[in-house]
Amino acid sequence: MTDVREDMLERERIANRKKHWVRAVTACNSRCLFCLDSDTPRNLFLPFDDVVAELSRGRTELDADKVIISGGEASLHPRFHELVAAAKGMGYDRVQTVTNGWMFADAAFYKDAVVAGLGEITFSLHGHTEALHDHLTQHPGSFKRLIKGMVRAVRRREVIVNADVVINKQNVGVIDRVLELCIGLGVTEFDLLHVIPQAAAFEHRDELFYDPREHIETLHKVFRLNRHPGFVVWTNRFPVSYLEGLEDLIQDPHKMLDEVNGRRYQVRRYLDGGAPLDCRQPERCVHCFIEPFCTSADRVIASLRDRTVQWLDLGASPRVEAGELVRDGDSLAFGAGGLALGLGHVRELAPLNLPSTRLLLAVDELDAESLALVPPESTLEVGDAGQLDLLLGNPGQVLTHRLSILLNVRTAPWLLEHRAAVEGNLDAISIRQPTWERLSDAAAEDVRDPAAFFRSLALPVPVSGLPACLAPGARLVPDPVRLPVSLFDSATGRLAIRPLAVHHVDSRYRARSLRCVDCSVESRCEGPHINMVRDQGLSLCAPVEGEWAASAASQLEALYPEPPPRLATGRPPELSAPSLPGFAGPGSSPQDPLAVLARDKAEARRRRRLEILG
Repeated sequence: MTDVREDMLERERIANRKKHWVRAVTACNSRCLFCLDSDTPRNLFLPFDDVVAELSRGRTELDADKVIISGGEASLHPRFHELVAAAKGMGYDRVQTVTNGWMFADAAFYKDAVVAGLGEITFSLHGHTEALHDHLTQHPGSFKRLIKGMVRAVRRREVIVNADVVINKQNVGVIDRVLELCIGLGVTEFDLLHVIPQAAAFEHRDELFYDPREHIETLHKVFRLNRHPGFVVWTNRFPVSYLEGLEDLIQDPHKMLDEVNGRRYQVRRYLDGGAPLDCRQPERCVHCFIEPFCTSADRVIASLRDRTVQWLDLGASPRVEAGELVRDGDSLAFGAGGLALGLGHVRELAPLNLPSTRLLLAVDELDAESLALVPPESTLEVGDAGQLDLLLGNPGQVLTHRLSILLNVRTAPWLLEHRAAVEGNLDAISIRQPTWERLSDAAAEDVRDPAAFFRSLALPVPVSGLPACLAPGARLVPDPVRLPVSLFDSATGRLAIRPLAVHHVDSRYRARSLRCVDCSVESRCEGPHINMVRDQGLSLCAPVEGEWAASAASQLEALYPEPPPRLATGRPPELSAPSLPGFAGPGSSPQDPLAVLARDKAEARRRRRLEILG
């Protein structure tokens, strides 16, 4: 397990390399049945200067050292080689393109691309035969030209060569043969993409959508190729529940950020004007990789509008002006019940000018003297055994503040050793399973097998952040609605897209096993956090049984008389999200540059027609 985890941590480092996707065209000489861009304005060649400006933004604003020049089919851009050279000249360590291979079949085109600085080519191959590949791409001759370009690139060893495959009903039964073809040509790295319900892929869903359970043996055979030291396999948008036993291949959750960024103009329109994403249909959402993010975004917006925020989170470095930032008249912003913040020492509260309210405090330096300075109605959030010793270590000690204990490898042994102290203070204690944005943190911090811990503790302590199967005997309570102020743009006071996506990955992205469909609380449970699953495996999840099943069902039905709605179950869209206090409401959302280009192109065509006629 140690070797697998180290491999997973290395894959996480690779997956989170700072990279920037830059679209050069929407034009493409293929018409793939599963194309995700067919509903964007087509046949546009973005102006050279605009693409260069976006390349530059990746370096100056995002500090990316890798860029992927994409499309459509980016190689169709008339100044493709100049774009590659411009990117390389800006200091990108790696310039990559994803291609159908058509242009790279030409030896001169390939040579010029390498000379310009192209360092990685991903060839999109979707069948092991000409008939299958050309049917899926709807482009006769595409298979032969792709193979020609791929063979040249592999043999010359001047660039990194890999292949991506969109897995769908047409090729899933022979996916092993597709990879065998690539391996025979010398390719050793693969990105296997699960078909998703966007654009042309949804239009052709009867021909493309498949049930992974019917092909799980072949899929796992291919996925296990990653265990061979000579090969690398990445899964892309593949449903987590089908990767039990292969959790090292669960896609890094930060991929969600790229997916959301690709839809940023639609997301912005939704946040500012309540206009649903074009693809928002339950029959699509149930198959969609970003449905979890969309559901999280809806729940955040709902908590703002319905004023159900429990803790407005100022973070670990609260600003001096935070007191003004969170006021909304005489109450906290969005009707929050209190403020959460992290401090080095309680003395740091004084200059913050905070409104009088309940506080959730995480304090680095906590001793008897500083404890006396903690406001009496505060809740202390503790993830350290030394602080638990201070607060509860003496026999018969009674808590003077409410205590939220973060379950981790330090607090769990302490709680078992001091079970009597916990039992004596059950009315003031709760346990929360924290979530982690990074797998490395989950691996370092999380308790191995939480269910075994709670069976040993055997106390009805309030627990949040875990599914019922991992907290047997506990009193199940909802995850606190905790809203980080960092989700809002400091200049506009509006919800910002990237922080919202990171918040989803960090706090709200959860996953379940296939077995979970047989659990009596399935409709009210969304599983453990994605990084706990990646670290400890889907085997953690199991249907609740016996007396605990009845108790868990009763508790969850009382908490959620109706199962919490998701986009996949028909959750209605929210209205526009409100701003932070002191900021204006939403203005007009920025227009998608592609839509502007398409409109200008159509207008130019109209004028030419009028000139010809007139």
